[in-house]
Amino acid sequence: MVNLDPIILAMVSCVEMLDAAESDEVDPSFAVKVQQVMGEHLREIPQSDEPELCAMLLRIAENVSKGEPAIAEHLRRWAGNLGES
Repeated sequence: MVNLDPIILAMVSCVEMLDAAESDEVDPSFAVKVQQVMGEHLREIPQSDEPELCAMLLRIAENVSKGEPAIAEHLRRWAGNLGES
């Protein structure tokens, strides 16, 4: 089984950095577009995989919560939004 934790952390870190960026660092419309594209691809995850993905996201959030609370919050929000489309 492939360890997806680093990939998920990299992706969520990117989203968190875009959210936290000031307009002089990243054009806000570009940041939104990147996040929309990521969301479109994530909606392709089969519903049957959502429980496993949710558990993985919450586990990763717990593991990083002390050192990276903003990323942990993004992971929890993503887990909470699974199944909404």
